[in-house]
Amino acid sequence: MEFTPDSAKQFLLSRLGEQAGHDGMALDEVERRMFLFSEAGGRPDFEASEKFDSDYDAKAYESAKLLRRAYAHDKQSDDGKALWKAALKALSREDFYGLVMVDQAKIPRVDEGLRVFLLGMLPLALSEIGLLGLGCVLVFQPFRLGLHLPDWFRLLLLPLFFWFFWYVGKIFGRKEVAKSAKQAGSSQG
Repeated sequence: MEFTPDSAKQFLLSRLGEQAGHDGMALDEVERRMFLFSEAGGRPDFEASEKFDSDYDAKAYESAKLLRRAYAHDKQSDDGKALWKAALKALSREDFYGLVMVDQAKIPRVDEGLRVFLLGMLPLALSEIGLLGLGCVLVFQPFRLGLHLPDWFRLLLLPLFFWFFWYVGKIFGRKEVAKSAKQAGSSQG
């Protein structure tokens, strides 16, 4: 199942409510609104946040425990585990109070941003390591490649390899900036 961020939030809230019902508890309206609270959202529910801060003990708030039990129950089936994974994946770029509860419940989240970043940096890292290795061999140990380069030529190669190292990083940096600008433009329009 594909989740949008809003449907994923509603899924977590429904699982929280169902688990509260199983445990003989009830979530009131303020608790539900607080679970969905986000300062980054279009219209932050500051009224719920203020009421929650004044009337509830955040440490005694049961949402994390309820979520942990709901997740433990659901992960016993492949479908349940897949639903949680899909919902948390849809929320990977979101920021709302419910994710604090997910983290407190120690429910593993899918961090797509880090994985995408690392995979995006892999070509740069491989290029830079290869260039660094080639430069070190040519400048410091050219005889390993069967070359007999004069010292003055190897000294000229050293700044050249530093420049290549810098330039490759600059090229990849430009690509990343262009990709980020394109993503920002497509998400706004």
